[in-house]
Amino acid sequence: EVVMDRVLIAATPSYDLYRGHDGGAKIGWMEKKLISLMTDTFDVYMEGKGGFGVTGLFKPDPAYRIEGDFLDRNFSFKNEEGKVVARANMDGWVQLDMM
Repeated sequence: EVVMDRVLIAATPSYDLYRGHDGGAKIGWMEKKLISLMTDTFDVYMEGKGGFGVTGLFKPDPAYRIEGDFLDRNFSFKNEEGKVVARANMDGWVQLDMM
């Protein structure tokens, strides 16, 4: 189980990701891309994957990218190679290709 905690002071919508409830370890963070064409895009970063700091040019490469239409609940998850590993759509079903 992953808990998302909204970062209140950030240039774009950002969330810290924690394992479980009540004091679980931070496992990463996700940020909305400032510029993306025609879709909403979030980059997901994992803790301890290189880089330093969470802003500027020194972030690690994203482990996952989430792209799509979040209002209509139609989006896909891509790994760092750009391969789709999961899709979610409005009917609530999540289709997993691999984890």
